[in-house]
Amino acid sequence: MHCPNCGKPADGDQQFCRSCGMSLEVIGKLVAQHSASPVAVQRRNDKVALEQAAVRTMFNWIMLGMIILGAGAAMIVVNKNFDVGKWFSLLSSFLILGGTGVATAGVLNAIRRAPGISGPPEQKSLPTNPIPNELPSITERTTQLIPAEEAQAREAGDSPTA
Repeated sequence: MHCPNCGKPADGDQQFCRSCGMSLEVIGKLVAQHSASPVAVQRRNDKVALEQAAVRTMFNWIMLGMIILGAGAAMIVVNKNFDVGKWFSLLSSFLILGGTGVATAGVLNAIRRAPGISGPPEQKSLPTNPIPNELPSITERTTQLIPAEEAQAREAGDSPTA
């Protein structure tokens, strides 16, 4: 894909042109719709669904950890005000550490299972000709027309420099 503003090459998933800054999001979607096979579109949709599921799982584990941590903090406040005992203070400390551990384990597990992070990267097939063909110059056709204009001017008897 090329930027329609400046003509510089751009990736399909770029949001802005690195050269001129034009927004490429809409153009990238249009190119992807017309060039992607249904299998590639389905894979992309599956990947998005897996990422959303990983974020949901991570959020749920973080919330569970925060609830456990909050229960431990509440127990510390109760123990400070009513002096229930040393075992109550120890239990609240374990809950705080456990809640922090549950939240951290949930985040790390979601990161480990996320589609783009774990496993080998997707292998992209290289094009057979990695060097793109040069685009013709805008003035190339004009310079081809100059001899034809000079010949027409000679036939008419006019001077080409006049």
